Amino acid sequence: MDDKIENIIANAKIFSSLNESDIKALSKMGDRRHWQKGSQIISEGDEGNAIYLILSGKVKVVLYGEEGKEIVLSVMNKGDVFGEMALFDREPRSANVEAIEDAECFIIHGNNLLKYIENHPAVALNFLSHLSRRLREADRKIGGLALLDVCGRIAHTLLGIANASDDIQEKGDVTIERLTHEEIAAMIGSSREVVSRALKKMVEEGYVKVEKKRFILHI
Repeated sequence: MDDKIENIIANAKIFSSLNESDIKALSKMGDRRHWQKGSQIISEGDEGNAIYLILSGKVKVVLYGEEGKEIVLSVMNKGDVFGEMALFDREPRSANVEAIEDAECFIIHGNNLLKYIENHPAVALNFLSHLSRRLREADRKIGGLALLDVCGRIAHTLLGIANASDDIQEKGDVTIERLTHEEIAAMIGSSREVVSRALKKMVEEGYVKVEKKRFILHI
């Protein structure tokens, strides 16, 4: 397996404390696969027999309501991992994952990974730490959606994305890749029109600067 995959594994938060031997072992447990923009990578209800490490591109984890309303649970980029929950609890996939742009993932086969974890406690501890972070993030999102107004929910969501990708700047500015109003609306359970009005207000009051390819939050 090439150095690129080993480097991405080593830099992924879920694997960040593993030693070189574990990283090399993981890099030999899977295969690369490409998806075009708009493709379905995982479908809710599928059997969970692998985890996915994003090598390039961007994906969204999404649920659909009865009338087809989209609820975006998270947006993931290079170095992020998804699909691990179903692998460990043996339950069907709990959400859909779709490619927002052309994406490439390294698929680590579940049986090989589970056998390796049985004999390598450090890898198991890494996954426990990762799952704990995911639970904390879920608590944070639930609290934000329940207690904040639309502007607060937007800020809460954008800060969460920045924290997940280590984009918090020392000087107090937060810079993230620009999302569409539709994407933000799906993430906070609102409509595009409401999000547009709220963002306009946030810009006017100096909390957010909107550039061509990014948002800058002043915190």
